[in-house]
Amino acid sequence: MSEQTPLTPDRPKPEVEVIGVFEGKGQAITGLPVAEWLLGEGRGAASPAALFDEFCWRLVGQGMPLWRATITLATLHPQARSFGYRWRREPSRTEEFRVPHDIFDTTDYRDSPIRPVIESGATVRYPLEDESAIAAYPLLQSLREAGGTDYYAAPLSFFNGRYQAATWTSDRVGGFSERQFEEILGLLPLLSAVIDGMAMRRLTGMLLDIYLGPTIGQRILRGEVRRGHGERLRAVLMAIDLRGFTSLSDRLPPDELIALLDAYFDAAAAAIGRYGGEVLKFVGDGVLAIFPAAEGEERQMVAAGLAAAEAILERLGAENMARSEAGQVLIRIGIGLHLGEVFYGNVGAADRLDFTAIGPAVNLACRLESLTKRMGRPLLLSQDFAGFCDRKLLSLGFQPVKGLGEPEEVFALAEGPGS
Repeated sequence: MSEQTPLTPDRPKPEVEVIGVFEGKGQAITGLPVAEWLLGEGRGAASPAALFDEFCWRLVGQGMPLWRATITLATLHPQARSFGYRWRREPSRTEEFRVPHDIFDTTDYRDSPIRPVIESGATVRYPLEDESAIAAYPLLQSLREAGGTDYYAAPLSFFNGRYQAATWTSDRVGGFSERQFEEILGLLPLLSAVIDGMAMRRLTGMLLDIYLGPTIGQRILRGEVRRGHGERLRAVLMAIDLRGFTSLSDRLPPDELIALLDAYFDAAAAAIGRYGGEVLKFVGDGVLAIFPAAEGEERQMVAAGLAAAEAILERLGAENMARSEAGQVLIRIGIGLHLGEVFYGNVGAADRLDFTAIGPAVNLACRLESLTKRMGRPLLLSQDFAGFCDRKLLSLGFQPVKGLGEPEEVFALAEGPGS
């Protein structure tokens, strides 16, 4: 196990977080043998939570004295080491929870009965009615106090260097019989195969969302993977760049530089997503985002793009106040906004594609961002963008723009964070 990492006020104790509740079946289910259902109808369950909920109720329907059960499924996610599902007979519900990356550094994990399951794939069983057997485990003591009588944990699957655990608790006097114990153990490989398949589909979508964004990720999952395929659309383009990044990277320690970039990218991505846009890419210290605008919706998307830009500047203003008090380097950025037509789709090599937006409109947004340095303003707007903007604007005159044959009239907000 990794060495324990000290907790600080800036790094709170990692805790398991419930992120959803599935009400489920709510009663015992009889009929098909559990294994037959699992390999047939069960594979069509809407989600891992739905599958696990019905699996547990079918066990109850076949006479299993099941009281509580949990499974964990490993993932690749920046905020979670794994996702899990916790079933309860009373009250009837299945909770989905998220396990943070640092959970293995906590006392809760070190004192957990599932530690040998996760670290070595062992199967463990504890009679909860035997106080001496569970004295070292606070979790088991709490289960006993709530009415539990028998507890065991077994490996469900192996992923990324660690076993995933499944736990089963009974409240019947005497706990599970040996036949019931063996029955559940025999079903685990089937449950693992079915639920791992569901988890991998979810993992694929999750990774695409994380690295490409939810809109592009879903388009790729729907099959939009051929080079040169895409669409032409009107969109608001936002280009953002960090001021003085080269100098910052030369003089700041790596951990401080990464913390600064994280704060900047967090501010940008959160605001863009909140107002209906999507980050197309992070390019070094730059951000390119798109707000697609269907015909007749230009005014709404212009308002959304401008609101996102102001939200970014406001959040970084608050961030800079805290950084100034702490004696840290301030975050300075420039933002360019333009409305135009782009090609939105797959470009690249035959076996290495990028789903992005290209065209003169993208170039102009980036040129406007570059102009913010010379114009001494954090936010500049193109003439086409200004034509659909309901805010009071200030013309900064016609400015030469690299790559354009004619100067472009450039605008700024007359008042507000970008003025």
